[in-house]
Amino acid sequence: MNEMELLYCDLQRKKAEAESRLLEYRKRLDDISGQKQSITIKKIHGDLYYYSQYRRDGKIKSRYLGPVSPGSIAEEERKQMEIESLTDEIRELQWNIESLERMTEYLQKRRKKEKIVDSLLFEVYWKDEITARVYARGSDVIISRFTDNPGKQLFAEKKMTRYQLGRIFELRCWEKDRPDINEILEYLGLDEYNPYEIVKKTHGVSCNDYIWFRFPGEKITSKDVLVR
Repeated sequence: MNEMELLYCDLQRKKAEAESRLLEYRKRLDDISGQKQSITIKKIHGDLYYYSQYRRDGKIKSRYLGPVSPGSIAEEERKQMEIESLTDEIRELQWNIESLERMTEYLQKRRKKEKIVDSLLFEVYWKDEITARVYARGSDVIISRFTDNPGKQLFAEKKMTRYQLGRIFELRCWEKDRPDINEILEYLGLDEYNPYEIVKKTHGVSCNDYIWFRFPGEKITSKDVLVR
């Protein structure tokens, strides 16, 4: 199981735990059979009385608790403190669950993309001369090199990591932080900056050389892609 799969499983576990606690806190709140109320003191005919106030149907309601005396409403105060604590816990858990859902949704998209590019094959050309054939599966990348000319060859070795290949893709793309990158991505029909998806659209061409990529199924030559 790779790092992304482990992270996805961890998020799922945390979400399940949060949902379980949310159900528990909601049940405890229901068992208390009350809503958050504020306790006030009213003076009536010269005597002081405790009242609880709460909102119902858009109106403020009052409930008599008893005359003011030390500790006479301690039980009600403890109840209100527990209601407030549970309400805060529920609110925080709901926020955490929403955050975990967003993170899980993002990872699901990344997992789909990762599966799509798990196996990758493409050819590298200098003008119409093939210089390399690249095959990637999982984290391993194998390169068949057909020239040692450094002006034509992108790959110095016959093997590399997926990360190293990703860096080469990045070097064949525009800078991620250039001011108009969002407009460029929109023009290419892409939702995010993904070097692999970009080079599939641009064939990895650059104004600095005559190197370009051909992906399986493409019947094209250098005249179709090069900008020089």
